Amino acid sequence: MSLYFVAIAPDSELSDKIRTISRDFLERFESSKAYKNFPHITVIPPFQYDGDKESEVVGKFLKMNLNASPFHIKLCGFSCFPNKNHPVIFIKPENSAELKEVYRQINPAMPFNYISNFNPHLTVAYRDLSTANFEKAWKEYETKPFDESFLVEKIGLYKHFNGKWNLISEKELHKKS
Repeated sequence: MSLYFVAIAPDSELSDKIRTISRDFLERFESSKAYKNFPHITVIPPFQYDGDKESEVVGKFLKMNLNASPFHIKLCGFSCFPNKNHPVIFIKPENSAELKEVYRQINPAMPFNYISNFNPHLTVAYRDLSTANFEKAWKEYETKPFDESFLVEKIGLYKHFNGKWNLISEKELHKKS
């Protein structure tokens, strides 16, 4: 079995800014997991599928009827999931109707239908962020400004191999008539 997921990645310039924030969490708050990953907004969380049948996953992804024009995502400040065992700090995307619509269209088209509330976020610290370091970091980051935006023109399908997530397919956004 292999792991796959669907995500939106910001452009490289914005990704570099976000990685600088993740590096701060690595250096000052002992949280390296987000820094080791690439900045993204998860659309469909990781799911397992037979790696020998990868062409099925890619085929479903490429053939899905995605009727969405390119759109901007505005990132505004920080928020958190203050989970006792695994707290998360993330950059907040504005409540985007286009982002939710993309999720509604992609979810049923994938081989693994993810049924849950869609809560888009761009993680900067998680998993190895201790509760004590979360509390220190959150005191600083809860009021820290972050105001950026990026154009979403494509959605990516990623596979986990060689210890990291790798892009294996992309779907361009363009409104069908």
